[in-house]
Amino acid sequence: MSGPQTLGVDPLIALALVIAFALLAALAWRALVRRRHRVRQRAAHPLAAGDAGTTPPRKIVIFYSSIGHGHISAAQAIEQEIGRLAPDARVVLQDIREFMHPLWRRVDERLYWFIAGNLPESFDALFHALQARGKRVPSLAWLSNDYPQDKVRSFLEAQAPDTVLATHYGSAQVLGTLRERGLLAQVNIGWLHTDFFEGYFPRISKRIDRTFLAHTDLESRWLAAGVPPDKVTTSGMPVRAPAADCATRETALTALGLAPDAPTVLITSGKEGVGDYALVVESLARHHPGPLQIIAVCGANARQQALLTALQKRLPEPVALKVCGLVPHADLLAWMRAADLLITKAGGMTPAEAFAVGTPTILLDVVSGHERENAALFVRLGVADLADTLAQAGELAAAVLASPQRQTAMRRAQLAFHDRAGLGRIARFALDPALPAPGLPVDFGAEHGSAVADIDAALARLQAEVPCDIELLLSYSTAKTPQRVVLENPFGHIAIRVDDTVYSANYVAVPGQDPNLLQHVTLADYLYGVQPPSPSQVHTNTYGMAYGRETLGLRVAGVAGERKAAMAAEAHRIEEAFRQGRLLWDRSEFNCADVVVRILHAGGYERSPPLGRRWLPVMPLDIFEEARQACEEDASLRMELVAYRQVPGAHAVYRFSRFPLSLGQPLRSVARALREAPREPLEAAATKQLTGYFGDHQLYFEDLRGHGAGALADDPAHFSRVQRSLAGALAADLRRLLAAQARRPLREIGRLGELDGAQDIRRLLERSLALARIATERADEVLQDRGARRMRALFTELVDGYGRIDAWRLRRQEIEAYLKRFQVFEAAVGREFPARHGARLARATTLRRSLRYGIRRLRRRVGGRHRPTGHGPDKGASQ
Repeated sequence: MSGPQTLGVDPLIALALVIAFALLAALAWRALVRRRHRVRQRAAHPLAAGDAGTTPPRKIVIFYSSIGHGHISAAQAIEQEIGRLAPDARVVLQDIREFMHPLWRRVDERLYWFIAGNLPESFDALFHALQARGKRVPSLAWLSNDYPQDKVRSFLEAQAPDTVLATHYGSAQVLGTLRERGLLAQVNIGWLHTDFFEGYFPRISKRIDRTFLAHTDLESRWLAAGVPPDKVTTSGMPVRAPAADCATRETALTALGLAPDAPTVLITSGKEGVGDYALVVESLARHHPGPLQIIAVCGANARQQALLTALQKRLPEPVALKVCGLVPHADLLAWMRAADLLITKAGGMTPAEAFAVGTPTILLDVVSGHERENAALFVRLGVADLADTLAQAGELAAAVLASPQRQTAMRRAQLAFHDRAGLGRIARFALDPALPAPGLPVDFGAEHGSAVADIDAALARLQAEVPCDIELLLSYSTAKTPQRVVLENPFGHIAIRVDDTVYSANYVAVPGQDPNLLQHVTLADYLYGVQPPSPSQVHTNTYGMAYGRETLGLRVAGVAGERKAAMAAEAHRIEEAFRQGRLLWDRSEFNCADVVVRILHAGGYERSPPLGRRWLPVMPLDIFEEARQACEEDASLRMELVAYRQVPGAHAVYRFSRFPLSLGQPLRSVARALREAPREPLEAAATKQLTGYFGDHQLYFEDLRGHGAGALADDPAHFSRVQRSLAGALAADLRRLLAAQARRPLREIGRLGELDGAQDIRRLLERSLALARIATERADEVLQDRGARRMRALFTELVDGYGRIDAWRLRRQEIEAYLKRFQVFEAAVGREFPARHGARLARATTLRRSLRYGIRRLRRRVGGRHRPTGHGPDKGASQ
């Protein structure tokens, strides 16, 4: 090639490339224009939710609790129904207990089942104490909860679901508390209540979008508790029962080696196998004449399984006993369908499954608390019978098996019970594309804006429940921004109502411009007004208080008419002095608290020493508490403390409320300032409250005294007691357990040291903790406060050590650490308990010495000085 060479391509090729590039650019631009046009069209004309392929798949998170299998099976049934209605929907099942601290999760579950299975009276008392507290607290956020809110919130933010469902009240309570804080506003929240009692749970339902209940009786209770009808649905239990089929019975029983034509009884009591199955089986074999087949499903209870296996050899020949451990839920349902009778505890799910397949049911009173409430409803509806004791269960079961009329009546009641079930209602809620209705206008709770609804009805209900002649109103401090100490006014505000008029100092009143120094307003305007009553006003500071702050009301009845007239006259004298310029509001000399003191004095309510402190400005909190004390000392007066809660979601300028401080109570004020949100005993003393819920414009009345919630008094299975003493229940359970231990032969106790295998090690560890718990509870009963506190502190350390033991690996270091703590605890038992308890102390000492010997053997075993024998060189080495 001659001449210089140039970089490039043939001109014709270059031209072709340019043309091709231009065409591609034009096509890309046209596609972009069309895409933007389609987006605008969708925005302007959204497609119907039912149009195929136009909406993205729904994502649903279902929280359950692994503490009981019923919550899991309910979540799985809902998941299946959602999949049937919307195959493209994505469902995430999440165990709420995974948010717990791993150490506490292990200890909590073990202690829960220990108390439920061994201390029935204590469990019952604890259950009802929790329900009563749930009704009394101002907010459910005050209740203890094992599931950290921030962890649950972070999980949901990462998942970004359209709907969140819960099959356990604990997770529903966390979701309701998050909604109460103004979070999860754009997510549907639903809850399936898997039991048959009320308790404080209607308060959870008011905070979420929908609650699904198992029976219309419960729906009536929820509505009576003030839950709006659109938040409650009777759905029944989400049960997927196998279809009735003679071949199914034959197949199920034949697979177990049982005869399909013999009477068959199924015994099951949850995954923990709670209760004494052997006692039930022996009673059943004794009372039922002729052939009988018993299927005993023990769950994870290996001890139960071993006892029944040993019992098989002692049963009379016509009785066949099939012992099973933890089985698939589908197998359990098939056996339930095949059985002629079910014997089970009164949980929520298993009885409901039996009712769905029409299997006559006998309930065992082995878990108290909520299951006793369930049993009361089941017996009243005629869907099951209740055995008062385990020994009676066999006799009752034999009577039912011998009476076809009794079985028919029970099946008829079960059919009526199950006909109310509608699993699709839960699934359709989860798939509903409608978000929770915002409900609140942009000017809600603002000055000249929209007020909360049903004010007059709520106040009328309060007046009917707590009538009063005068009322002191203590309003918290409030700020425009979050402040631990409200700088503008940390001391709050106080006013007084006489009959229908609230007298409250208006700190911005100007003589000549405002006619009064005091507000003369109704309670409705003082708390919930949005229109200023006079020219100089500050919303949420002089009126409309509830949109920006909490208010406590001390309602007093029994005040004579002449005293009320004197107080009203004093208010008018203050006004006259203001108009004449002789009296002005002053932060130190004449503030809102001074006004209330003058009006109370005019009515003859003076104290020695006088209300307030002479050397300091008069403080609203001091006056309120001193007036409360004075009313309590006057036998002619009736007094009750109520709360007017801050309206959530209000758009007031001042809306960050803090409990008032006082110069007269410096230590208390400093403590409140240092802590983020301490709970004030004065708040907890309120017996009634008016409150709202996030996203809801209505005002609600709530009774915090905790009336009703248990079984009806005329129920044949009535367990609820008006007063339950936790101390009395613990004492009864401990007496029973100690008596049982005392009856055990000493040689049996001594055999605790003869360990053979990891299972024995685990059992000894569990027994040691159980003994320590009993001793701690016993200490609360017989020791002085200081000794009982020492025992509780040592027990807490022992539980911590127990929780650190890996139950599968049984590491030496973890067990050694636990044993050291147990030795310290055991020594304290001998030191703290008084010697005068004679025989009882001797029994405890015998048991303690035997257990101490077993602990020493365990330490030698763990340390390698005593190695278990076996057939191979590695036998037991992991222990």
